Amino acid sequence: MDERRLEIKVGAFLLAAIGGCLGLLYLMGELNLGRTPALAVEFSHTGNVVKGAPVKQGGVPVGRVERIVLTPDRRDADGSPLPVRMDLSIEPASVAALKEDASVTIATTGPLGEAYLEVYPGSARAAALPPGKPIRGVDAPRLDLVANRLSNFLDSASKVLEEDPQALKTLVSGVSSLSHTVDGVLSENRGDFHAIAEELALAAKDLRALSQLARADLEAGGKGARLLDDAAESAKVLRQSLPGLTTEAGKAVGGLAALSGGFNAEDGARLKRALDKYASAGDRLETLAERGDRILARIEAGEGTAGKSLKDAQLYDDLKSLVSDLRKHPWKMLWKD
Repeated sequence: MDERRLEIKVGAFLLAAIGGCLGLLYLMGELNLGRTPALAVEFSHTGNVVKGAPVKQGGVPVGRVERIVLTPDRRDADGSPLPVRMDLSIEPASVAALKEDASVTIATTGPLGEAYLEVYPGSARAAALPPGKPIRGVDAPRLDLVANRLSNFLDSASKVLEEDPQALKTLVSGVSSLSHTVDGVLSENRGDFHAIAEELALAAKDLRALSQLARADLEAGGKGARLLDDAAESAKVLRQSLPGLTTEAGKAVGGLAALSGGFNAEDGARLKRALDKYASAGDRLETLAERGDRILARIEAGEGTAGKSLKDAQLYDDLKSLVSDLRKHPWKMLWKD
């Protein structure tokens, strides 16, 4: 009986040890319970993020890094190296909220804490992120590069100081002289600066007044609003009338095309000759009209028989008497008394 109890205790201890190991592996990210990567993020550097690192959204864990793949020859659109690809498994709700402008940054829980990924879903107006499209991650600052550049700068400064020990003193003197000069300019022209500030304040005040007037004009009942209403009404009338006008113009053009469509080269030559004849006849009529004008002018001036007849009243009366006498005594045209 005691042996049976001992076997049960040993079995329970082993099961507890196995469960603890599995839980530890799961917490370390080494155990994958059938999860599949739902999002791919591309970086130029891992930023000390390791496999199994947590993925957070708004500081709340929503997944973890499932796989880190190195592709040395991959580059971005600008040609910069982009060798690191991280496959993340995150909650479906977080994946559904991602937009095309979503971003993933590398953060740490403290200055020396664990590195993790922070997901920003993107703006509400952007389109949804297509399934399977990778996100360009925001690279973390490279402290090694910063230290290297700072070291190069210090080396260059050291070389300058070795070549010219007075260079630093000259630089400090120049900065001090520049600060004194600027202080002197500000002190001497303090009144001018004050006047400029007042003028800027007045200009801002005028701009505010102008904006208020413009707002009043554009509000309902203002001149600007009426002008816009008139323009809208004119546009409405044009929209109503323009289609009819264009239709009539199209018909007229179509009629001209139908009329001229049957003309050939010979018909065109005939038409040209007829136009030349009409032009010549018009010139002749114009010449005759000019001659008639000259004759009428001479008659009105009293020149010639017709003109003298019109101007001489006695001659008109004699002719009238002669015609009356001939009507009464037509035989006088054959012989005289």
